[in-house]
Amino acid sequence: MLVFDHVSKRYPNGYDALSDVSFTVEAGAFVFLTGPSGAGKSTLLKMINGVERSSRGQVHVAGQNISRLPARKIPGLRQGIGVVFQNHQLLFDRRVYDNVALPLFIAGMKPAEIGRRVRAALSKVGLTGREGDWPETLSGGEQQRVGIARAVVHR
Repeated sequence: MLVFDHVSKRYPNGYDALSDVSFTVEAGAFVFLTGPSGAGKSTLLKMINGVERSSRGQVHVAGQNISRLPARKIPGLRQGIGVVFQNHQLLFDRRVYDNVALPLFIAGMKPAEIGRRVRAALSKVGLTGREGDWPETLSGGEQQRVGIARAVVHR
């Protein structure tokens, strides 16, 4: 579960990126964050991932108040968060399989389990049988779906 409780972010230059933001996202939900340039989307995502800290309010991810979480615990928190970037963030020197499997390799999962999860994630996004393809051979929409598969593969 993700909870923002009266969260504000003011940068040192005085710019208010977020002001008194409150919302809850239930565990397992898919959320799309949209808005105009400068609306605070990137700041909000950085706060969820522990890259930025709130100026006021509390951010809770998976029951942990990350506003007070020690820096050494942030990498473990990030393993449970899937983010799909606008520019895909794919590794073009790796095939589709390796791109989707990356968070599982980092987590130290066994190869058989990685294979099962990668195939299931690719199936969910309609890319069954594309594991061996190179990202540059895919359309933009297919590349985006590889990013989505990577974001949900750990579930």
